Amino acid sequence: MMTVRSLFLSTRLNHSSRALMLGLSFIGLSACADETQPEHFSPPDFSYLTPLHLNVSSINVQDQAISTPDTLSARAPTPPDAALKILAQQRLVSTGAAGQGQFIIKQAYLQKASDDALDGAMDIQLNVSDAHNQHTGYVHARVTRHFTSTDQSASSPAALDALTKQMTQDMNVELEYQIRHRLADWLTDAEGNPLSGGIQQQNLTAPGTPPAGPSTAQPTPQTTPSTAAQTLPTHPTSPASIETPISNVPDAIFPTGLGSVSPAPSASHSPKAGVLKLPATNATHAQ
Repeated sequence: MMTVRSLFLSTRLNHSSRALMLGLSFIGLSACADETQPEHFSPPDFSYLTPLHLNVSSINVQDQAISTPDTLSARAPTPPDAALKILAQQRLVSTGAAGQGQFIIKQAYLQKASDDALDGAMDIQLNVSDAHNQHTGYVHARVTRHFTSTDQSASSPAALDALTKQMTQDMNVELEYQIRHRLADWLTDAEGNPLSGGIQQQNLTAPGTPPAGPSTAQPTPQTTPSTAAQTLPTHPTSPASIETPISNVPDAIFPTGLGSVSPAPSASHSPKAGVLKLPATNATHAQ
């Protein structure tokens, strides 16, 4: 028969075992909750940038991207095509009274390149036309990226989200560049006024410099080189030689020049006839 003491010990052990099991179960549930807690990834945001106003009455977004079997786009927190739609909605604004714009997503994918690398691409085309389809324009933009994950799998949500945001940022830069260079005539301000309607005056002078007015300065006369330029000697020259240059033209009074510069040679005359004599010779003739 079970004594009172044995019954007391058995009851106490049962309570202790139950308490231990409940504690272990709580710890296990807490660990599972921590492991399965989903990460939060915010979508791309371009609302902090100045919108691009286009002279059309509406802009339609069309997703024509074809999904491939090996794509990982659907597993990304924000799929690439959804990120492009956010880009179009936040950056492109219609401010015209007529016309239409089409933002066409032609390609948007993420795919695994290796265990720790991803490849991605985005391709879009923006078409604009007036009400009668007489004035049209378009731009095309494409970006590609290769992403290598160093601390997690390439197919993890964090890696997919990082590559998507990098490509969307690249597309934002490329799209604005193409629009400003190829569709400048379609850009307006926030009120719908064309930006390229007139020539804008811009001060090109340096800061602090008064604007240049009509020129009143007289033209500087040009100096023509002398046709009788003389080369002065580099060594000191006496003043007399500089003040009284020698002329090569004969003078009517002093044909031989000034006496002070060059003494006149003495006159020489031919001897009279019969004056010349042969010199005496002492030659001895051989017998």
